[in-house]
Amino acid sequence: MGFSADAWERAKPWYDAILEHPFVRGLGDGTLDREVFLRYIVDDAHYLARYSRALATTAARWPEPEGAASIARFAAGAVDAERMLHASLLSEAGVDVDKLKSEPTPTCLAYVHTLLADASVKPAPVALAGLLPCFRIYAEVGRHLADVLVENPGHPYAAWLSAYGDPAFAEDTRRAEELVDQQAPDDGPELDQMHEAYAQASRFEWMFWDASYRGESWPTP
Repeated sequence: MGFSADAWERAKPWYDAILEHPFVRGLGDGTLDREVFLRYIVDDAHYLARYSRALATTAARWPEPEGAASIARFAAGAVDAERMLHASLLSEAGVDVDKLKSEPTPTCLAYVHTLLADASVKPAPVALAGLLPCFRIYAEVGRHLADVLVENPGHPYAAWLSAYGDPAFAEDTRRAEELVDQQAPDDGPELDQMHEAYAQASRFEWMFWDASYRGESWPTP
């Protein structure tokens, strides 16, 4: 079993918890409150701007050129496509994605600052291991909910479901996992760090959905 398969198996309880979260269940059956969904999209736009920087930093430090080019493409291309999705969804509510006035939630900042710190100072395979759950969990959620569109083509969140259920996104996920597997050592401290980064990001993924659902905000004095 390669690293990515092993790490996913260990993190599976968090994925199962995500599928059972009322945000994701409401997203799937179309009953999620629109205000909650837009709150999530705004926070995800903040997240994505920083996530792409973590990818770009990891690409610059990747030990072999072909993999570095793939990671850079994720930062420039796949992430840009997601940003266009955010812009489209937010424009429907009269919000300009380039002029967001809200702050990222505490959970969002904690998550992305962890990824950015790892991308800057940890071994590159550790950094990419921490970036993987965002790929894999969204691809799995998209695949899990894909049948909803067949049954209900007028689904209120069809654009989001289509984006993450797209086979192209699944292929990018497969490629990212392949790169990590190629660089993962058989054992030792670096492998342990990779598993820690993957597990921590998986927890953050659940927390991110939950923060939007709860309407998490910064305290005021």
